[in-house]
Amino acid sequence: MFPRNFAALATTLATVVAPAAAAACGGDPTGVTLNGTYTGNYLAEFKQEVFLGIRYAKAPRLHNPQPLTDSWTGPRSAQKYGALCPTTSPEEDLASVNATFSDDCLNLNIIRPAGVSVGDKIPVVVWIHGGSFSAGFGADHNTNTSYVIKASVENKMPIMTVTINYRLGFLGFPGGYQAEAAGILNLGLKDQRKALEWIQENIAGFGGDPGQVTLWGQSAGGIAIGHQILAYGGEGADELFRGAIMVSGTAGLATNAHLPTAPQCLKGYQDILTATGCADADDTLECLRGVDAFELYTAGLASATPSWWPMIDGDFIQGPATWQINAGRFSRNINIIAGANSDEAIGGVQLTFPGIDSEAELTYLMGFVFPAARPSTIQAVLDAYPDGAPAPPYSLPMEGDPFCKAMREAGFTACGSQFRRAAGILTDAQVVAKRRSLCQKYAEFGGKAYSYRFDTNPTDIPIDPKILVPGFTTHSAEYTYFFNFPPEYDMFDMNPPVRNISSHLQLSRGIVDKFVSFIATGDPNTFKVPFIPEWPPYSLSSPSNMLLNATASDNQINVRVEPDTFREKGIALWAKYDIELEYGSTWRPEA
Repeated sequence: MFPRNFAALATTLATVVAPAAAAACGGDPTGVTLNGTYTGNYLAEFKQEVFLGIRYAKAPRLHNPQPLTDSWTGPRSAQKYGALCPTTSPEEDLASVNATFSDDCLNLNIIRPAGVSVGDKIPVVVWIHGGSFSAGFGADHNTNTSYVIKASVENKMPIMTVTINYRLGFLGFPGGYQAEAAGILNLGLKDQRKALEWIQENIAGFGGDPGQVTLWGQSAGGIAIGHQILAYGGEGADELFRGAIMVSGTAGLATNAHLPTAPQCLKGYQDILTATGCADADDTLECLRGVDAFELYTAGLASATPSWWPMIDGDFIQGPATWQINAGRFSRNINIIAGANSDEAIGGVQLTFPGIDSEAELTYLMGFVFPAARPSTIQAVLDAYPDGAPAPPYSLPMEGDPFCKAMREAGFTACGSQFRRAAGILTDAQVVAKRRSLCQKYAEFGGKAYSYRFDTNPTDIPIDPKILVPGFTTHSAEYTYFFNFPPEYDMFDMNPPVRNISSHLQLSRGIVDKFVSFIATGDPNTFKVPFIPEWPPYSLSSPSNMLLNATASDNQINVRVEPDTFREKGIALWAKYDIELEYGSTWRPEA
């Protein structure tokens, strides 16, 4: 638990009610924190108010985040973006926020409808960005929440959004014996926790309701939210947020938390020492703390473990997610939406192993992806996904394999005979099985989960020649649809836009309407959308997804409830073997 100094905040608020009211009449908008007052900007285009670069904690290098202790009198500007944690992103994206990099990067941004003031207590959604825990930032142009807020106001369910930075790569998720001994594992997740605590203590000063906070994240952001639900054995999460939307990523299986002393982490740590000149230091961790932050971040990306991820530390992450979820060690008071795209892995397989053409090559690929797995386990997986099995389910019949056909016609490397099989296996292993496992356990233990499958192609181009992003419903295909971006919105060549077809535009707005309903009330069914049926909570007796589909036809929206039973045998295997697949025999629960 953490202290909630509501009395102190109330006293502070009482001194700024008049200035806040004045801001609504044409001055700069004002928000109040326990540390002091901030002034923000007015966005005339959206009739919204924004507060940028608000610090929520200190981040001493390779140390746990620390609370803020400074305070001030008079207003402090929150009109420019704060520094970013070292990250990678397209140049245009970084330029849009005048990016600077610093250890002092734990800041957040607040966007609210114009005219919201202290005491309004509107619901809050916190966006946690993805990027494999090594890239991304809170103010990313590709996750602009202004269109979502605009829809919420139009629906008479106004919400505000908060976007946060957290430390990434080795700076945020260090591993090795030294990091474990120092108690500095999972710094990025601990940063997120500090932001959630800051929101509880301060969001009322911006007109938000600390009792109505929902988390929303995609890919690694969704995985991070899963870890926040399970953190500290599931204790205290429902004091910080009441809902969660996990898009193409959950912490439902063990592969989302590594061991800090696994061979690849030890080798990666040694590579970083060599790259930074710290290999011969008496205290290597202290030496690394003296290395330039961006140099250290870059060395982490180049190391033997380029993906420094969350790790089991016995505290924040007490064990594999499967073990904790199976034991029911999570709050049933947090409602969730969790979902996946039909073809999550086709992009990854196409960009890495497109020509995979024999069972021997597929067996090698499985051993490469899951090095701890026994040969008998890999064979069990292959048996559960037989050669020639149906492609991932689509809402409408498709002749042949449209993705591979389009690849051939565009002149790219032809799909090998095992391409579809590999893509199906990895789609389930990386995303779908985790989503299904989490929803099943939520239902079993009395929680409320809503599941979806996104099945809409933003483009039929197999690999966009400009942005090298796969089309079809691969990982991140849903991005522009879930933020209700207009077709002309410039994504800086990172994701394909929403198709300028009425069915696609309606679907995008309908999805956002359902998300807003969930954020505002905890139930996606409160706000009615004509073409979206009642969304049933997940149940063991009748497991189901909301199928989100629009075709290239103007009038063809095919949103419906479907049974969540496809590839049942194969998907069930991942929950059975996932601890072995990640840890081999190296992890056991403490007695």
